[in-house]
Amino acid sequence: MPAIPVQTELPRLFRTPRRFVQAYRLPLLILWVGAVADLYTTWHNLRLYGPQVESHIVQRWFSEILGVEWGVPLAKMGQCAFVVLVAAWWKPWTPWILTLCGILYTAASISNYYGLL
Repeated sequence: MPAIPVQTELPRLFRTPRRFVQAYRLPLLILWVGAVADLYTTWHNLRLYGPQVESHIVQRWFSEILGVEWGVPLAKMGQCAFVVLVAAWWKPWTPWILTLCGILYTAASISNYYGLL
């Protein structure tokens, strides 16, 4: 069993990232909008209540070690990079994974904004 699936977008992502962005423009936009909303609401809540309220352990560590101003954006960029890598791994699912994660980020930002969790 090969480590990389037969149908993958990893070569396009690494060799010609501009073409990857062009091919998945809308799903990447949905991901970006959701991630930015989640970043802002997470940043706002951690500034108000402190890093100890964050349930994601890596996000909490980044915020405790680097401070909220640096920790939240760097952790969110790492999360998004991981989402893009996983989505690119399986070509047939790439747009769906990007879109779903964007929707989940949006849901998280709504939860943060209204203090649902």
